[in-house]
Amino acid sequence: MRKQTRGDETRHENELLRKKLAARAQMPDALSEMSGYVRESCRYLVSGEKKPTAPVGATNTLKTVIEHIDTKEAEKTFDLVSWFQVQHARLMGSQKPKAIETAEMLYDAALLQAKVNRLFDYARNETEEVRPEKPSQEEMIGSLKSAVTVQVWAMRNDDFAETVNIIKRRHVSEKEKSATRPAG
Repeated sequence: MRKQTRGDETRHENELLRKKLAARAQMPDALSEMSGYVRESCRYLVSGEKKPTAPVGATNTLKTVIEHIDTKEAEKTFDLVSWFQVQHARLMGSQKPKAIETAEMLYDAALLQAKVNRLFDYARNETEEVRPEKPSQEEMIGSLKSAVTVQVWAMRNDDFAETVNIIKRRHVSEKEKSATRPAG
């Protein structure tokens, strides 16, 4: 009976592992779709192009994989989907936003992109970078550049000054983090 029980446990563990691997295999495509949505959101905010459509396939996939992936990444995925819902509601509720509203919504998009970026290493089964819970200024500005595209960032850099100020107010820089760490 012990042998049969061990065999059942092994089969169950193998089944869970396959479900986890299948879930992770779906994540890169869903995260890429989310990044595309973020870029479309920024195009709308910067150039007035049409509002983006919600990435329903990506969000459904991400909601589904939460059940089968590692707990820490499941929490990050849940946080990503939750933030998407907030960001998308704000974006859809805006009609010709004023400059400060645009800066806030660009911040929202940059934060969404940062959350997407933080899951890519796990999804691709690559070594994950150890990061603080909250994104740094540098990470957020990099996410903003990615969200608006590097080309638009280079051509219209001054247009993003207020969003960068919001990031600087809400996120600690790497230098400030280093300065506050105890000597060790």
